[in-house]
Amino acid sequence: MIRTRAPFALIAASALLLLAGCSAGGGSTTADQSAAPPVATSTASAPEAAETEGGQSKADACQIVIASFSDVVSTSQAIDTTDPQGTLAAFTALTDKVQGEFSRITNEEIAPVAQKAGAQLDEYAAFLEGFTADPARASEFGAQVTALQESFTQAGTACQG
Repeated sequence: MIRTRAPFALIAASALLLLAGCSAGGGSTTADQSAAPPVATSTASAPEAAETEGGQSKADACQIVIASFSDVVSTSQAIDTTDPQGTLAAFTALTDKVQGEFSRITNEEIAPVAQKAGAQLDEYAAFLEGFTADPARASEFGAQVTALQESFTQAGTACQG
């Protein structure tokens, strides 16, 4: 049982890293707080953007990204180290949801970074499944968390820019 808990304690630690990555662009502590103000500002300054090429404004696309960031943070914070299978199921469901949400993004600037973040989340969920079966893969954990954090930070940066 201790072998199972140790890897999932690392997963819990990754929740903090994800939270930090989502809010890296600002001084606040949540993804919603750090990304929401720039989105509101950009909508106010360019209301016609909703009808530009692709039919989706950057603000609308970023709202999807922000909601997904929030879901990732919530799921990460709700990790139960005593229930590895439940944690895996939660991340699998999260991955499916985020992929579905990100597939709705058609804005040319945001879609590529959102798809990259979604793909990285999918890779992270697959890693967690393998990590549960083989805790010796702990050396790969840092690289997986970093890649996931960077992909979501890039999407957040695109929304703020």
